[in-house]
Amino acid sequence: MSLLERLQKEKGSEVQDIKALRGKRPHMEQKEDPFADIKSKIHSKIIEEIKTEAFKNLEEDGDENLQKQINEIIESVLNEESAYIPKNERSKIASDIIDETIGFGPINPLIHDPTVSEIMVNGPDMVYVEKKGKLVLSDVTFKDEQHVMHVIEKIVAPLGRRIDESSPMVDARLPNGSRVNAIIPPLALNGPTITIRKFSDKPFT
Repeated sequence: MSLLERLQKEKGSEVQDIKALRGKRPHMEQKEDPFADIKSKIHSKIIEEIKTEAFKNLEEDGDENLQKQINEIIESVLNEESAYIPKNERSKIASDIIDETIGFGPINPLIHDPTVSEIMVNGPDMVYVEKKGKLVLSDVTFKDEQHVMHVIEKIVAPLGRRIDESSPMVDARLPNGSRVNAIIPPLALNGPTITIRKFSDKPFT
């Protein structure tokens, strides 16, 4: 799936976000993203730019150049639309958009965190991490179960794999070698789940 296809799919799901927030389980905090509108504008601008030939060439060059160009688009829109946004919030907005565009959404920072050895997504609001052998509930959340499904599809699609009701479980590897196990309904009774087992860069002695 190309970057444009992924972004258009994400854009199509944005309309459902507010309904999804209202429909979450009772124990979840009902938080709406205060920067949802500006993120939507940035998202649309990225889709518009991706259709150009120059951007297609960048996509072929790899994530580093692609991320640089996307950052420039983000900064441009932020400067035009919301000069009042504090610097730390601007950085958070940029990070969120980069993670969703060319990363693996909310769990992208966890994947790159060297102190995390395992990530377990048991629901949109139940993302656990293992650090130094201890399992703890993180503050990372997804919008809804469809958001979890979207990340699963981003993981398996580049590998030519699929996951659906007829094939509800898949084992895969991330580019960094981490092992991924994803399960969706009907095999997963309480919604889609993801388990990512990372490997230490330090060999045993």
